[in-house]
Amino acid sequence: MKHLSERARQALDLARTLAGEQEAQCVNTGHLIFGLTRDRLSIGNRVLHDINIYPEMFRDHLRKLPPEEAEDPKDGLHPLVWKAIERSVLVRRGLGGGKETSTDHLLIALLSIREGLAYECMKEFSVEPREIIQEITESLGFQISDLPEF
Repeated sequence: MKHLSERARQALDLARTLAGEQEAQCVNTGHLIFGLTRDRLSIGNRVLHDINIYPEMFRDHLRKLPPEEAEDPKDGLHPLVWKAIERSVLVRRGLGGGKETSTDHLLIALLSIREGLAYECMKEFSVEPREIIQEITESLGFQISDLPEF
């Protein structure tokens, strides 16, 4: 995961910490969205704050949901988290490239996955992930059509 920016790695560390606190089998998508939205310098953080969604809301709602189990977590990460990490590289390439995958790239990739606890949280908060993806993408100076199809 050398392609992740320092802030993206910090978000993943926050997700690992939350997973440990919740005694989860592995880091799941809910833990990851919590970590990503804690990056106060990210566009995703600002976009979600603008609609009154805060990282603590993800953390608190996760306590109410059944755990997101995985048959074979790799490096302590749920397969859907790996899917988001893999997609984030494609998102980065579609949005101008660069050498590092940011928290915004990773958040866009995570929101493109329409399953898992992060998706369940967004539904609970009455938020359509596609709208958040579009707002982040446009704030980065790109069009939604610049993103790869998933």
